[in-house]
Amino acid sequence: MTLCNPKAWIEQAQREGWAIGAFNANTAEQIQAIVAAADAENAPAIVQVSHRACLYFGSGDALRGLSYFAAIGKVAAESVRVPIALHLDHAEALDVEEALELGFTSIMFDGSLLTYDENVRVTRVFADMAHEANVCFEAELGEVPKPGINEAHGEDGLTDPDEAAAFVAATGIDLLAVALGSMHAETEKHVALDLERLKAIRARVNLPLVLHGSSGVTDEYVAQGIKLGLSKINLSTQLNKVFTEAARTALSDEKIVDPRKYLAPGRDAMTEAVRERIRFFGSAGKAAS
Repeated sequence: MTLCNPKAWIEQAQREGWAIGAFNANTAEQIQAIVAAADAENAPAIVQVSHRACLYFGSGDALRGLSYFAAIGKVAAESVRVPIALHLDHAEALDVEEALELGFTSIMFDGSLLTYDENVRVTRVFADMAHEANVCFEAELGEVPKPGINEAHGEDGLTDPDEAAAFVAATGIDLLAVALGSMHAETEKHVALDLERLKAIRARVNLPLVLHGSSGVTDEYVAQGIKLGLSKINLSTQLNKVFTEAARTALSDEKIVDPRKYLAPGRDAMTEAVRERIRFFGSAGKAAS
């Protein structure tokens, strides 16, 4: 299939009480793993790449990295029978316009480091541009901590329900990423979500809500969060960990020098991990609908 705008699937997930998996990729093998898993589970899925992944793939040039990922994402989507979206995660301002031109079908603008008023102004401009291009648009209110960029700082960084309602009304976004206590780059599942805050946000905001940093959140809290209205679940570190562990095991054979001999096991392990999460999120078998 060709790349798709995921807005309709995510809205369906919201109505029916399940979630779409949005899986981060840093390499071509990881993109292959995501689409293969979605195809095997007959599920719609989102391949997402971050600004920092684009910097890596473009050897320090984020816009070049975007071009690489756009091309690979299109080929990957065309290789399977299920709907695939290509999402730019935590985009910076320059990334947004380039991603629209390159054919990304979903974008998340990260204005979390801006003042509230500036975040609203910039987000509104980009949301309008995205909608003109038939691209799904996501923004974040509150701060999901990122190592080395913004650290956890208690309830002050969590999403305020009333502010969320005002932000959604002022910006016209399609999806709202909310801060409920999760953190990026957690390698172990130990984090609890503020479910009462989620309930309060859900009572004031009708559009689909997004969880960033799900790798560190316990499955119990992810499952409860989906029931309470989280309709897009982002996953990155958990997949990187599985991929790397499989590659490391393969490399225990010191005779291996061909990268295919350790990247393929990583890809296979990540495929199975994505399949498991698709089933857990409830999106398996939903491609046809």
